[in-house]
Amino acid sequence: MDVKGRLSRFLIITVATVAIMLLYNYAYLIVEPLHLQKTIDYILTNLIICLPIFIVLLLLHKPKDFFSQLGLDGNILTGMVFALISTLPLFIAFPIIGKFNNELTFEHFLRTDALAALFEEVIFRGFIFGQFFRYSKIGFAWAVLIPALLFGSLHLYQGNDLMSSLMAFGVTFVGGIYFSWIYWKWNFNLWCPIGLHFFMNLSWMLFTVEGNTVAEGSVISNVFRIISIVVAIVITIVYSRRFKKPAM
Repeated sequence: MDVKGRLSRFLIITVATVAIMLLYNYAYLIVEPLHLQKTIDYILTNLIICLPIFIVLLLLHKPKDFFSQLGLDGNILTGMVFALISTLPLFIAFPIIGKFNNELTFEHFLRTDALAALFEEVIFRGFIFGQFFRYSKIGFAWAVLIPALLFGSLHLYQGNDLMSSLMAFGVTFVGGIYFSWIYWKWNFNLWCPIGLHFFMNLSWMLFTVEGNTVAEGSVISNVFRIISIVVAIVITIVYSRRFKKPAM
């Protein structure tokens, strides 16, 4: 692809990214008056947020390539098994240092874990990072910076003051880079970061541990989160050395 083609794709993806962030702030205004059940409300809101994704992918690529452009055609079983093994330190440690959360409901789990992991990874890794990195050719550092900053900004609300908000931003910013790197190294199989996102959130929901009500966590919970990340990185490095990544 020539420079002009890359520039045009960059501008189109940038406009779509801006539209997505605007919809993150205002899509609820469309759905809220409908007074839907919470989970249906959440799904519909996120589908509206994803409208720029549908439009741009159908504009830039063939319809048959829609799922492959997001990495949703990857092996689901591979992604889930990798993610589960990587997050085992959390599921082993949290029952010991914390206690089971008896107040967790299926609706809360579905909305804030399963669906959140799916939609956030589709938007920030599958589309924003994936399209910038794979087709704008701006390099990994720039391609990963944009979604990581946006991903982190969405978690500022989890802080109770300026410092805790900045900590929440920092943790999720680094998490955005981590998930994007995983997505890239696993040959753009989006189920790998979806699985990690899902199981990490699930461990925090199933068990009440000091600091797990906010993104930045506590010292003890972060120790095991770091161990989980290291496990995932080691597995990924071994995998990437054995299997050649497809040509960019």
